[in-house]
Amino acid sequence: MADLSEQLAAAIPSAAHLLVFRARGSVHPPFNGLSVQETLVKFTEEMLPLSPLKAPHGKRIKIIRTNFPKLAGLKHKTLSRDEFSASSIISEIEEGTFDIGNYQPNRDDRLRTLFWLPEVLTDPDAIYSNAHKIVAGDQVYVRVYDKMGSTVKLAFTKDVRKREVVIQTVLITSFLTDPKTAMGYVRGQPIYQRPEKK
Repeated sequence: MADLSEQLAAAIPSAAHLLVFRARGSVHPPFNGLSVQETLVKFTEEMLPLSPLKAPHGKRIKIIRTNFPKLAGLKHKTLSRDEFSASSIISEIEEGTFDIGNYQPNRDDRLRTLFWLPEVLTDPDAIYSNAHKIVAGDQVYVRVYDKMGSTVKLAFTKDVRKREVVIQTVLITSFLTDPKTAMGYVRGQPIYQRPEKK
């Protein structure tokens, strides 16, 4: 018997693209088991040189060093970003005064899957317009992984404009979620969808 998403796709052909969220998914890259300090070093030495990454629909996505705390899920328990900037967090990490106990523990999936991002951006299952009400990104890159069932890694990018012209596209945040939640973060038909293998 077909599951709900397959029934929906059969009943409403325009929703067939949503089957990507229920796909078995690809094998995920290794989890990052490094400390925050070691992760920043690897991020700087191995991931930043890849930037800009070329997405399959032609966009070039820039990864910015000062966005490391957000990409790694480092959200301070009491201080806001205005009170304690990303640059300040990076300085603490580099100076050896960083204390993980000051940060929310429920966001460690971002640190553990940080190095999946080049694959998510250059070889996504689909790319959509962003429907997230809080993240101010323009596009959502979707990659479904097979991990205790299908788990979806989302990456949000934002177009930086000058006089209505896009001058660069920047990776702003990313996280793992379940298929049902992921479907709520995308809007309309996909901008890009990986062709099915024959």
